[in-house]
Amino acid sequence: MNQECLKKYLEFYSGENRKAIYLCFAKLIDAVRSQNFSELYNILTEDCIAEYSTTGKAQGIKNIIEMLRWPGPECNIRKSTIWNFVARSDTRGNGQQSAYVQNIMAIDDGVNVFPFTFGGIYCNTYIKTEEGWKISHIRFDLVYADGNSCFVLNNWTLVEAEKYSGHKPVIVAELDAPWYVIPEDSEPQTDAEQIFELQFKKTFGFDRGEFHLPLSVATEDMRQFTEEPGNRNYVNFLKYKQHKETNLQHANRMGACIIKGDYAEAIMPRGEEHRLRDRVYNRENIHSMVTTGCHKLYAKKIDGQWKLYKIEFGLMPNEEMRFIPMADDVVAYDEFVLGKECDEHENFHS
Repeated sequence: MNQECLKKYLEFYSGENRKAIYLCFAKLIDAVRSQNFSELYNILTEDCIAEYSTTGKAQGIKNIIEMLRWPGPECNIRKSTIWNFVARSDTRGNGQQSAYVQNIMAIDDGVNVFPFTFGGIYCNTYIKTEEGWKISHIRFDLVYADGNSCFVLNNWTLVEAEKYSGHKPVIVAELDAPWYVIPEDSEPQTDAEQIFELQFKKTFGFDRGEFHLPLSVATEDMRQFTEEPGNRNYVNFLKYKQHKETNLQHANRMGACIIKGDYAEAIMPRGEEHRLRDRVYNRENIHSMVTTGCHKLYAKKIDGQWKLYKIEFGLMPNEEMRFIPMADDVVAYDEFVLGKECDEHENFHS
C-alpha cells in the first residue's frame, strides 16, 4: 500500500478511533488486492466472521484467508480503491464502518489489457481490544461486475438483473448502516468531514433503498438537479432512479470544499469504473483514477448541523481529469485529502 497517501489520510481524518478504523480497513482492502494476507492477523479478531455475497461465509482468520484467495488467472494489474468511507465509534469500544470499493483485476499481455472490474459495499463491525481496534465482522455485497467476468466464473456469485442483487443480501441498510448501529458518534468531525459525509449518507440510503437517510441530511426545500424543490420531489426522484436498476453504487471522491460561515460548497467527483462510455481501458489509462462526472453540493448549517439544500450534477471532467495517473498500490484517492487541485472552473466544464 502506498505509504505516502496513507499518511495523508491519517492526517485528514479527525478522531483517533476514526483514524485507527480507517487504517484497519485500508489494510484489509490492500490485503485482498495484493493477495498478501499476513496483515489480517493484526487487524481481525481471532473469531472474526466474514460474509461476502461473492464467495460465502467464513469464521476465523485462516478460513477467511482461504475464502478471499483470488480464484481467477494470474493478473499482473491489481487495483482497489476506497470511496465514501464512513466510520463511527462509541465510548464502549464498538465501531461501525461503511465504504464503497472498486476493483480492477487485469492481464497485460504486452499488447492489450484484459480487465475485470467489480465494485461493492462494505459494512464492517469493529471492537477495541488491548491491541487496538480490530474487525470482528466483515460484510460485503457485490454491486456490479463487468468485463472479463469469466475470470471468476463458477467461483463467485454475481449480480443477476432479474433478482435483487442475485443473492441473499449480506448488508441491510436499516440494520448495518453506521448511523443506525452507532447513533451518537463519540468523536466530533471537522466541518469538511461533515459536509462530505452528507453525500455519503445520502448515497448509502439511495443505493440501498433506505430513504430515511437521504431525508435526514436534507433541508425541507432541498433541490436535486432540475427537480422542483421540496422533499417530496427529492425522495420521489431518488426512488425513481433506484427502481430502474438492480443495484446502485454512487461512488464519490472528496474533491474540494469551500466554507463561508454557515454556508458551504463542495465538489465531489464520481468515477464508476464500469461506466466509461466512449472510452475503454488500454495499457496507458488503466493505471489511473477514473472520473465520469461530478456533483456540486450546497450545504448550510442549521442549529449547528450541516444540511444539503441543493445538489447539481453535470459538471463533466475535461480530458485531463478523465483519467488521472495513479499508482496501482494507492487504495484511496481524494483530491481534497491529497492536496490535488479540484476546481470546477479549471478542471470541469458544464
